[in-house]
Amino acid sequence: MSAITLALTSTTLTAGSGPLTVTAAVTNSATVPARIVLGAFAPASGPDAKAWAQIAEPLRVIAPGTTEQYTVTLTPPPGTAAGQYTVRFIAYDADRPPEEYSDQAQHLEVVVPAAPAAAAPSGLPWWVWVAAAALVVVVGVVAWFLLRPGPTPAEPSPSPTPTASPTPTNPCPAPYVPRLARPGDNTCVTVLSAAEAKADNDPGLQKARKDPTGPYGPETCVQGYVWREAFDGDTTCVPGSTRTRSYWENQGHPEGTP
Repeated sequence: MSAITLALTSTTLTAGSGPLTVTAAVTNSATVPARIVLGAFAPASGPDAKAWAQIAEPLRVIAPGTTEQYTVTLTPPPGTAAGQYTVRFIAYDADRPPEEYSDQAQHLEVVVPAAPAAAAPSGLPWWVWVAAAALVVVVGVVAWFLLRPGPTPAEPSPSPTPTASPTPTNPCPAPYVPRLARPGDNTCVTVLSAAEAKADNDPGLQKARKDPTGPYGPETCVQGYVWREAFDGDTTCVPGSTRTRSYWENQGHPEGTP
């Protein structure tokens, strides 16, 4: 049985003029900290999940016996037809594929109501509307001739709109961010990789992944973990896949692959 459990505060929401919100409670009942991801999976017949659900900090380190509250914002994409759509939520170990936890998925039904019917036209004859429209045009033309301003000196053409560029707080081009495996680490990576680096640096998590009696002393990783080596002397214990991704990030590949 999985040590990760998930519960939603609502099972049905009706879309209106603004976004919808729901709270997901994720519990780690294991005896050690766990890196847990809350994933949202869009309706099979609809657009992708990012268009439906946005989750604040989907990857978190949850202490043993602790429950974390995730806030989820749902917005049916523009043009979504009226009907009922199912969004699945799965809480899973960050080092395992979400499919292994699909039997624990929680479902949220999002109801998209039909657009209100257009108001019925009045019983006035069609020519009345034509005459009214013509009168508005005539009045507008006369007012323009009477109220138009005189000629003004030519103005210099506006400067071109500047394009987005990296800033001192984020020297990476969008959509990438600094990894910050240590202070000053400005290696450009994905948002998820940066969040994982922050989680891996957690002292409590590292204590659980190290064996001070091992051949490398207090920096020895327990079986299943290796040194991250994101920089010289980086002995943070991580899964092997994280070290591989850090290597390619250091080679200038923000996605962590060659």
